[in-house]
Amino acid sequence: MDIVKPGFINFNLKDEFIKEVLKEIVSGKEKFGFNRSGRGVSVQLEYVSSNPTGNLHIGHGRWGA
Repeated sequence: MDIVKPGFINFNLKDEFIKEVLKEIVSGKEKFGFNRSGRGVSVQLEYVSSNPTGNLHIGHGRWGA
């Protein structure tokens, strides 16, 4: 992981890790990522939009918290 100006966080993943994750996705087919956590619980999702006329920054996420 590298933190570089003006505020980026870069993650570097090894090829072997990516290959293993892709194998899990392909072998899992439609079951990949499925779980039962939260079943029966109501959830409210809101879309938080950034300012389309300016640069995106961390402050745009404040309403999503």
